Amino acid sequence: MAARLIASWLAVAILVVGPLQPLASAQAIQPAPPPPDDIRIEPTPRGIDGYDVGAGVVTVLKAPFNVVLCVLGGAVGLSLFAVTLGSGYRVATRAVEQGCRGPWVVRGDDLRPEDAPVSHWQGQ
Repeated sequence: MAARLIASWLAVAILVVGPLQPLASAQAIQPAPPPPDDIRIEPTPRGIDGYDVGAGVVTVLKAPFNVVLCVLGGAVGLSLFAVTLGSGYRVATRAVEQGCRGPWVVRGDDLRPEDAPVSHWQGQ
């Protein structure tokens, strides 16, 4: 039984390396060609608008809450780590990650809707 299995695998390997090799290599995924160098899409500078100002305000107002959640997540994680005598390190890590994950900084694009008009005020 084992000899037949080895012989069949050997026959398949010989066929793939020998007469079927061009067909086997034709099935390989070819890399995509690089884009031409003369085509460049540059983003239109948007400038500062109300969404950017609002994002700055939201970032400042939510910073204390982020700090409190991160400290609480760290305390819960440390407590879980201590109670399980180190065997629950994955759960403790997840508790810290849940408390400290972001985004800590809110950007204007986070608040801006997809169909927002381009800003009329181009402040510096």
